[in-house]
This record gives sequence, C-alpha cells and structure tokens, in this order.
Amino acid sequence: MSSSGSELNPASPRVLQELLRKYGIRPQKRLGQNFLVDQNVLRKITAAAEVTRADSVLEVGAGIGALTKILTEQAGMVTAVEKDRFLAPVLREVLGERENLRLVFADILRVDLQALFGNGQSGMNLKVVANIPYYITSPLIFLLLESGINWNLLVFLVQKEVAERIAAAPGSKKYGALTVGVRYHAGVELLGTVPPSVFFPRPQVSSAILRLVPKKKGGSVTTERLFKLLVRTVFNSRRKTLANALRKIAPELGGEKRLQKAFQDLGLDPGGRGEDLSVDEFLSLASYLTE
Repeated sequence: MSSSGSELNPASPRVLQELLRKYGIRPQKRLGQNFLVDQNVLRKITAAAEVTRADSVLEVGAGIGALTKILTEQAGMVTAVEKDRFLAPVLREVLGERENLRLVFADILRVDLQALFGNGQSGMNLKVVANIPYYITSPLIFLLLESGINWNLLVFLVQKEVAERIAAAPGSKKYGALTVGVRYHAGVELLGTVPPSVFFPRPQVSSAILRLVPKKKGGSVTTERLFKLLVRTVFNSRRKTLANALRKIAPELGGEKRLQKAFQDLGLDPGGRGEDLSVDEFLSLASYLTE
C-alpha cells in the first residue's frame, strides 16, 4: 500500500479494510464508528455544503479521512476533529501533509470552538460538515448552533429518524422539542436518505443528509429563556391543551390572566394542542410575555 496519501482512496471498501488490518484497528461501536465507503455520497455531502476555496470547514469525526480528503481538495481550510487517537497513523497515511488541514484529536463536545473559530479565519466563510456519530447527534447540533460562532452553513449526515424529527411539520407525530429547538436557530432542509450499505460496518438504520442555514436572531436573552421554557413545558405535556400545559408555569409567565390575554391577542387557541404551534408562534408567545 502506497504511503502517498494522494494515491489512496479511503472510500473504497477494499482500501478501508486493508488500512484497518494494517494498523490493527477495529471500528468502535461505543464511538459510533461507521465509515462511509461510497464516493458518490461523499460528493453529495460536500455539494450540499457548497464547499469552495473561500470556506473554512469544521469536520466532526475524521474517521479514516474519506470525507476529510475531499474537503481539503475543495476548501480553503479544514479543521478535522477526531476523538479516536488510534486513527492518527491511518489519517497520516491517507492524507499525507496538507497545508490547508488542521487535525485536532479531541472530543468535539469538549473542544473550545471559540478558540478555533471565534474570530473567523481571514474573512473566510465558516461551515460545518459532519458524519455525526448517532449517540452525540442532538448535543452536538445544539453545541454548534449555540456556540456564538457565525456559521454560514452546517451539513450533517445523521440517522434518518433524527433528520425526519428535525424536519417535521407542526402537529405531526415526529414534531417535538428537537424540531422546534433546531428551527429556532436555523432553516432546515432534508436532502435525501442514505442506505446502510454505504457504511462499514453497516449500521442497523438508514441515514439522511441534513442542511441547516443559521438564522439571524434579534430576541433578548429573556425571550430566548422563555421560548425554551415554553417549548420544554409544552412537549413534556403533549396530551394536554395549550392552556393546561402552561398553567403550571403561569407564575413565571406573568400570571394566568396575562397568559390568557397573550392567547387572545396573538390569536392562539388555548384549547388546542401546544404541539400544533409553529416555531414562529412559540417565538411570538415568548416575545409577548417578555414585554
């Protein structure tokens, strides 16, 4: 096997298995290691992220470098964060020396993102591209969206069921606190599903490509706090009417009379289900109660 990273195709199932054997590596289920072995899917992911030389890209979970390699060929700068240090020799062989690559071996949930990206990078567009380990999907997405970093675009390969929950419509069974929480921060596009057969080892479920476009938010800290409280309370009491679900937190919202007036002024049905509210309606209610 060549030691020149440019000649290796880590998206080839044969090459992947040769590399794993060579370095005595077994994919770790506890780390959610399912390596992508389909060049077409990798290209779809980078196309969804619209990667160009004007971009500085954060990749979460470099794995053996299949997506990393394509990103470094398209982006101006790539910061790849990988938790598993045992993959370091594989990544060195696959990627070689690349001036526009910064490899960071750390747990992404503990990384100081502000130190890496907080000040921008010479005016470059900041993007995130990640084949997310299933077990950290929700905490990672919220970590990135709430980091205070001005991301232009975030593209994730996630479990299909999670993608469908994030993209769900109000009132549907899959619509929930996750949907509203993500959509508070970003516009959501579900760009297609990916079968288990394009991974090694194969997961038990299908995946999906999800693109998030961050929104500019103008609300106050108090409005955001109330918004989160409303969402959490409503979805913890899915079978209750909107009025009954919020009654227990009415003192924190200015009292029951103020809550009833908010329903009336905003045209919200207190006898309806809270899970039928759109993100904008949750926001309007939070903003009204903040005044």
